[in-house]
Amino acid sequence: MLSGFETDTAILLLIAGILFSFAIAWWTYSSDNRLPTPAKWLNISLRGLAFLILIMLLFNPSINLEDSRDLKQRIAVLIDNSRSVTIEKGEWQGLESMNDVVQALNLSDTTAVRYSIFGFDRDLFVSTIDSLDFDGSVTDINSTLRSLNRESTDLDAVIMVTDGIFNRGLDPTSTAIRMGVPFYNVAIGDTTRLRDVLVRNVFYNPDAFTNTIIPIQAEILIDGFPNRTIDVRLIADGELVETKQIRSDESRSVHNLDFELMFETEGTKSVRIEIPELGEEWTTLNNTYSFSLNIRDERIRILHLAFEVHPDVGALRNLLATDESIVLNQISWAGRDRFVNGPLPTDADTLDVIILHGYPPSGLSSSIRQQVTSLVSGQNVVALSLPLTNQQQLSSDLANTPPLRVTGSVQTAPVLPSLNDAERDNAILDLEIPNFTRAPDLTGSLRNIRGSGNSRVLLYNSFRGEATDVPAVAISEIGNTRFAQVSSWNWFRWQQSTQPEIRSFYRGFFNNLVKWTSADSDDPILNMETTRNQYEEGDAVVFRGNVRTEAGQPDTQARVEIEITGPDMESMFTMQHQGSGRFGLDIGTLPAGTYTYNATSFRGGTQTGEQQGSFTVNESILEFMDTIRRDQLLRFIADESGGAFFTFDQASDLRTRLQSDGLLDFRTETFVTVKRIHHQIWWFIAVLLLLTTEWIVRKKYDLV
Repeated sequence: MLSGFETDTAILLLIAGILFSFAIAWWTYSSDNRLPTPAKWLNISLRGLAFLILIMLLFNPSINLEDSRDLKQRIAVLIDNSRSVTIEKGEWQGLESMNDVVQALNLSDTTAVRYSIFGFDRDLFVSTIDSLDFDGSVTDINSTLRSLNRESTDLDAVIMVTDGIFNRGLDPTSTAIRMGVPFYNVAIGDTTRLRDVLVRNVFYNPDAFTNTIIPIQAEILIDGFPNRTIDVRLIADGELVETKQIRSDESRSVHNLDFELMFETEGTKSVRIEIPELGEEWTTLNNTYSFSLNIRDERIRILHLAFEVHPDVGALRNLLATDESIVLNQISWAGRDRFVNGPLPTDADTLDVIILHGYPPSGLSSSIRQQVTSLVSGQNVVALSLPLTNQQQLSSDLANTPPLRVTGSVQTAPVLPSLNDAERDNAILDLEIPNFTRAPDLTGSLRNIRGSGNSRVLLYNSFRGEATDVPAVAISEIGNTRFAQVSSWNWFRWQQSTQPEIRSFYRGFFNNLVKWTSADSDDPILNMETTRNQYEEGDAVVFRGNVRTEAGQPDTQARVEIEITGPDMESMFTMQHQGSGRFGLDIGTLPAGTYTYNATSFRGGTQTGEQQGSFTVNESILEFMDTIRRDQLLRFIADESGGAFFTFDQASDLRTRLQSDGLLDFRTETFVTVKRIHHQIWWFIAVLLLLTTEWIVRKKYDLV
């Protein structure tokens, strides 16, 4: 089929081209009487045809050649690989019924069909019928269909064998319909509700500390056991800790139970909530919810010594007391040699940091100063100023270890902090910095305070919008001890501010300041951890870490390897460098169990750091919490997509429907090959032959 002249405009232009070609050729020879009439008309025809061919080629004409081929139908078969498939309930006999469904589908007949077999649970994966283990811990049908749509774009139909239950992700209906292919859904499982009792949800904090109360809340669903008293047990590390009873007065009810745990030793503790088998339950797999707690003895032990009655003291103590990671000992000076909640401890070896709030005030006896000096010697210290603080005496008592120095008389005034941009990346300032001009005024010095030689100033005082060189907050490290000093006061106003960003900065800044001061200054070369201490089956286990050089800079030349050991597993992985000394690794899903890892960093062939840790993958019971087959969902997807819905006992009817819809016969596709005329050299040869013949005629009659 010739194309290029389909429109009326093209036809008119072609006619005009024909007339123009022969008109020009006739005009060329009309006044020439030297040629005999036959030779004249021959040359007019030759030149006109040459012009006509060139004009026709300007229309870019083409010839469409059609070819028909018989192709196999492409059908994707999605088979639910989740654990809910194995549940024997009602007429569904688990794997036995699944085998019957697969045989009824007769996927071995590939005469006119090419089947693509996939399994799915948390996502789609290529599989064969025999390799499916039906052990998926979660089901995400929407993610499965999105992956199928990306992987296979030329499908003729989809056969989906599933119970329609999804416990992760969005409703798959819209994704299925947007794919634009018919869905033939085979509903497996059962729609009946049977008697059951299950631990549906457990709420807890996976990270806890030794000798602290750990609250645990369990949600119990009872279905089909009215007027029954049921025991619920809390078991930790294999030992029964507590048993509580609930009374079910209705056929279906939900109960919340509160438990408490406490551990004296650190480590990963295995915990479970379990309900003894009642009898007549359709399954007992969901009677137990297992999880683990990461117990650490990493609480920060703080001694807060206050030497003046001031709102700043109460504000800071309130902040520290609400942090579960802090053990706070509060002692206040009551004048002379008396202390409230005292006396002063004589040994600070068990302390991580000592906070001196308002030390030393005027009138403090030399004996008390000596006790304080002895107590803080070699310890991490945070020194906070108050109105009566003698900062010069503070430096003298502590042998000039504080990061600030007083160089003369101190004049105080209303001030606001000003950020030192050079320290913006400091870990203490790793928070949202508000607009300080909107904050309540503090009180601080305008002159005669400077930083020591080894100090780092985080904040300066500013007065009436102008920055000064007087440090408001400075820190220092000497050997293995850290010292933080705050020269301004009235920070309680920030805690009481009506602006949430100011209150948030107060909490975050002083929390960071205290924890930085209490930390060990010997930071490791390699820092490595999992994104969570505990995962559920079906969740991807992800590692994050960073490596620094001995100079404290990010090591961009490092290599990190992780060895992971767990139940029937021992594997080595290499982490991916994400830039600036940061590393990441996603190892995918792991079966339930407790795992340990050993991370090692290298620079070239030299080991630079090492770190160990552990994490837990908890067994998921999601697949046993909802077992009611969703016929309505599967039927709607089938109807809206132009397919059909079958229950598992109707699976043998599927092939009949596929046959009637033409999906078991070859499909004929017509392929059109387009050949452009101007790509053929013969047209240009023809033009040359026409013009050459004209030239020969003219030569014969001496017209050249």
